[in-house]
Amino acid sequence: MNFKLLSRTLDPAASKEDKEKLNRWSGRNSSRRSELEKISALWEESARCQTFEGIDTEADWSKVQQIGIAFEMRHKVIPIRKVLIRVAAVVLFAAGLSFALFMVFKPSGKNPSYYLSFESLGQVKSTQLPDGSVVTLNKNSSLWYSHDFDVKSRDVILQGEAYFEAEHNPKLPFRVYSGNSVVEVTGTSFSICEDTAFVRVLVLSGSVSFQLADNPEIATIVSKDESGFIFRDNTLEKQQQVNLNNISWKTGQLVFHKTPVGSALQDIAHHFSMELSVEASLNDSLTAQFTGQSLEDILEELQLITSLSIHQTDNVIVVKP
Repeated sequence: MNFKLLSRTLDPAASKEDKEKLNRWSGRNSSRRSELEKISALWEESARCQTFEGIDTEADWSKVQQIGIAFEMRHKVIPIRKVLIRVAAVVLFAAGLSFALFMVFKPSGKNPSYYLSFESLGQVKSTQLPDGSVVTLNKNSSLWYSHDFDVKSRDVILQGEAYFEAEHNPKLPFRVYSGNSVVEVTGTSFSICEDTAFVRVLVLSGSVSFQLADNPEIATIVSKDESGFIFRDNTLEKQQQVNLNNISWKTGQLVFHKTPVGSALQDIAHHFSMELSVEASLNDSLTAQFTGQSLEDILEELQLITSLSIHQTDNVIVVKP
C-alpha cells in the first residue's frame, strides 16, 4: 500500500486526484478493498479517542527503531506531525511491519524528494535501478529506494508484487524488504509477492537469503527452482518447486500439465486479479497452455474441456456443474 497516498486521502481536504488514485489501487481486489475499509473504520474510530494527545512519539519511535533492520544508513527521530500520529496508529495496526519498514527507511533531515518511488498503479511496469538491476512491478505495486542507491547500499522496499533481475555485486548485496521479510542477494533473478497471508519468494536463477525482518535467526537459503514463504505468524517454509504461473502476470503465459482443475482455476483467477467461487466438484486435471488470451476466451475453452459451467460475474469467476 502507498502510505503517503493513504495519509493524504484520510485528510478531509484530500484532493479528488488522490481519492481516484486510491480507488484505482483497490480496484477489483477484494483483499485490498477489505483492508482499506478496515483502515478507514479505524481512522474514524481514532478520531473519537482522546489518548492520542498524550502519546510520547519519541518514545514510541524508539521502539520502532528496535525492529533491527540492518540498513547502511544512520537514523534519528523524525518529527511527526499531529495528523500522522493517527495515521501511524491506524496503519501499524492494520498493516503491521510494512509501515514500520517504510518509516525506518526515511533517515531524518532528508527532504522527501531524496527518495524515489516507483508505482505501477493499474498496469505492469518496469524500471532500471541505478545499479543496472531491472524491476518489473505487477499492477498496484510500489517500490522505494534512495537517491544514493548503489553507493552505500542497494536496499529497496516493496509493497505488492515484483520480479527482480538483480545485477551481480558481491560487495554490495541487493536487499528487498517486503512485509515481515527480507530477501538478500548478490545477483540473481527472483520474484516476491506480498500477500495478505504471506510473503512469497520464487527463485529463477542463483539463490537468495530469505529471513524474517526482525529475527535473522529465522532464515533459509532459497535456490533456483525453489519457493520460500514467510507467513504472518512469522513461520517460514521452503518448497522444492516453483509454480511459474505465479509470475504469469509478467510472462503472459499460463501453463498446465495434468494440473488439478481447482489449482488451475486459482492460477487463472490470480492472473486476472479475480476472485473464484466454486460450486461444483472438481475432479479432473487440465493440460493446456494460454498465452496472451483474454479471460473470456480461456473460460470458453475450459467449459469445452471440463464440461463445467464457468462464467464471469463482475470480478468473480463462478464455477458450477
